[in-house]
Amino acid sequence: MNFSKFRMRRKPMFMIIPMIDIIFFLLVFFMMNSLQTVTQRALDVQLPQAASAKQTKSLPIIVAVDGQGHIAVDNRPVSITELSDEIGGRMAKNPAETVVLQADTRTAHGQVVAVMDTLKKNGVKKLSIGAAQKE
Repeated sequence: MNFSKFRMRRKPMFMIIPMIDIIFFLLVFFMMNSLQTVTQRALDVQLPQAASAKQTKSLPIIVAVDGQGHIAVDNRPVSITELSDEIGGRMAKNPAETVVLQADTRTAHGQVVAVMDTLKKNGVKKLSIGAAQKE
């Protein structure tokens, strides 16, 4: 029996370019997906838990207040007067901007009220209080 006619005439080619394209596509997909799932935290804040807590779909302005009363806007530490200037400028650009206030459970009530008052004076119409979902 002659098996030579059943042998392959030419060697198979290994195409690396389409494989590289697929790998880069997957890399970009997972990178973009991971950017949407990252929570923004400016300070080490332990949020109180609430049964009705949910995560917003758009990226709001994050104002965080830690247990010692330090304030941060989008991961940048600010004072109460700088907070007023920052929020006033952003509200002038986009009056429909959403602000999420993330206050630590140990934060003094007066500090949270002072921050909320500053936000209201600067035109914030959509204010959400950050909370972790109860398990």
